[in-house]
Amino acid sequence: MAVWYILAAFVGALLGIVFLVVAYPEALSTLGGGPAGNANSTQTSIHESPASSGQPGSDGQSGQPGLSGQPGRSNAFGAPGAGRFADPRADSRRSQAGLIAANEAITTSRRTSIVSAVERAGPAVVSIVATFQMQRRGFSPMFDDPFFGHFVVPRLYTREEPNTGSGVIIDEAGYIVTNAHVVRLGDYTAGRIRAVLTDGRSLACTLVGVDVMSDLAVLHVQGVDLPVAALGRSDDIMTGEWAITIGNPLGLAVEDAQPAVAVGVVSALGRNFRRQQGSRTVYRDMIQTDATINPGNSGGPLVNAFGEVIGINTFILSESGGSEGVGFAIPIDRVRRVADELIQYGGTRRGWTGLSVIDITEYVAQELNIVNRQGVLVNEIDPDSPADAAGILVMDVIRKINGEVVASYPEAREALYGSLVGDSIELEVERDGRLMPLVLHIAEL
Repeated sequence: MAVWYILAAFVGALLGIVFLVVAYPEALSTLGGGPAGNANSTQTSIHESPASSGQPGSDGQSGQPGLSGQPGRSNAFGAPGAGRFADPRADSRRSQAGLIAANEAITTSRRTSIVSAVERAGPAVVSIVATFQMQRRGFSPMFDDPFFGHFVVPRLYTREEPNTGSGVIIDEAGYIVTNAHVVRLGDYTAGRIRAVLTDGRSLACTLVGVDVMSDLAVLHVQGVDLPVAALGRSDDIMTGEWAITIGNPLGLAVEDAQPAVAVGVVSALGRNFRRQQGSRTVYRDMIQTDATINPGNSGGPLVNAFGEVIGINTFILSESGGSEGVGFAIPIDRVRRVADELIQYGGTRRGWTGLSVIDITEYVAQELNIVNRQGVLVNEIDPDSPADAAGILVMDVIRKINGEVVASYPEAREALYGSLVGDSIELEVERDGRLMPLVLHIAEL
């Protein structure tokens, strides 16, 4: 009985194979690894034999090309012109070409106006190292003996102290602009100054002149092929435009000669600061920026998107001592004028107005019937002076100077402090109850 079951199973399997061959010849081709039934069949195996690469079909008559990169057929993955095991060197070539093209595209997209501006202005930025001979007070042992060693006496000694900052070359003759506080500390002026260029050269500097009131100084170096920065204008700066600080933060660029770059915007214009007590420096019309300014950036340029210097980075306001995004730069128009003064005269010339004013006291107000005591009263005009030429008269009351209300003589003096020869001062004057604008031009004393 078992024999019959076995025989029936064998016959069933045989009939199944016959049916499969007749109905589905492709299956047999797949299972057998070669063509089935018709020798002229165009069906091919996924697992191609090496001998078929680039040769006629297996029967020698089909003439169909193989699948190893020859044109006209698709490979097993549907990609034209390459077999499943395509030449890896071809893929490498395609990848390398694609990588080059991608890098070129990325380079093009990365080369923004900021990058171009830094490339234009950066080479002219220098790192300043100023060395001071500072006198310090200390103590020394009175006797060179262990028994008397604890007896000390005060002494005055001198030591060298370096100060680092930044600067920018503004002229092919080798003139460099920096901050006065980089090369002068209080009553001490640096004995040795050197400038480190971005190409690695370290050049000795001569101090041409210092203007403490403007916090600017001009240095001079001897060298060939000196890079020069393009100077822009500060009268057309726009609040919100790009601003780039370039310099030597914390002295980092002294060793590797590459200045650091920070990007921000012009946050505000025309910032004025009153002098600190005991200081001779006054900051007016300052450019405010949120581009990072750290110690060592002082004297470096503030650059616009065209690569033009629009200011000299000078100081920050900070509660922590580090940069908090509130930095200030001296406008380049003033820098240019002060630099010209220092180069031509070795210092800034003293200005002259020919104008004398007094406070409006209660007694003066009653005698002259002045209702508003805010302002200063003109009590003297020098003949043929700038004040005389401006049309100012004795008994005029000056209410505003450069748009700022002045309430007293000290405020009027402060408003004029730091003015340069050639500056134009806008005045608002009250005369016979009427307000009138006048312009006073500062002349050389």
